[in-house]
Amino acid sequence: MDINVTLDEPLTSYACVKLVIELLKYILYQKQQIPFTYDSLTRLQMSVKPTDRNSSSIRRILSSLKSVSEELSSQFHLKNCKVKEIAILIGATIISPKLHVRLQFPSNILSSEEHYECKHTSRKPLLSLMRSMIGCSEFQDAISLPLNPTNTFVLVQKSDRNSVSEFFLPKPQYVPPIRSSNCFVIKFHHNNQVKIDCNCTDIVKVYNEVCESDSNKDGDINVLNNSNEIIKNIPYQWYQSREVIKGFKFIR
Repeated sequence: MDINVTLDEPLTSYACVKLVIELLKYILYQKQQIPFTYDSLTRLQMSVKPTDRNSSSIRRILSSLKSVSEELSSQFHLKNCKVKEIAILIGATIISPKLHVRLQFPSNILSSEEHYECKHTSRKPLLSLMRSMIGCSEFQDAISLPLNPTNTFVLVQKSDRNSVSEFFLPKPQYVPPIRSSNCFVIKFHHNNQVKIDCNCTDIVKVYNEVCESDSNKDGDINVLNNSNEIIKNIPYQWYQSREVIKGFKFIR
């Protein structure tokens, strides 16, 4: 099932990572993969004793979430890497998950190369996402259904000219389910009626003391076009995070 999210401003790389991680925390808590919210777990870690039976589980899941957040951030900021989708899967394996949530980022949405993160907050897109999810009764029914502690996987669909990272492993044979009652596709798009008013393109001006010749300009344009053509020709492929988030129950 599709969930459409209308945005009133550009979505930067930082905002994309923020959306994914906050959604991941929300799903983990709602599906009872973590006994408390992420913020509560963070505070609990500071007060729980090392001998407590829950101490290792809390440290492990907080460490996993931190690793996934940092690695996702690196993917969105990596040169010559175009991220198209993020998938969050909860279940024993990625083949038959109990819940499958995908976030699609069209090229006109992910515009971090044109807009500065300091000029566009991640709070408004996050609120838009939450409103859309809350307004979808099918998603709320699926997310509120209890699930015993299991695995949570994070996958990235991207076009990448860089060498394969040690964290995200290629899954060329992976095909997401097309139709399933437990599969939701969150699609972001701009609100065409809202005028995006910012001065990001005017913040930095490039000054050339010596004028370039026409031949040099034509050469630079050709190099740029060839580079863009190479990037476009690289097919999108799914990559799976090496970090598997293990759900746990709080032992009293």
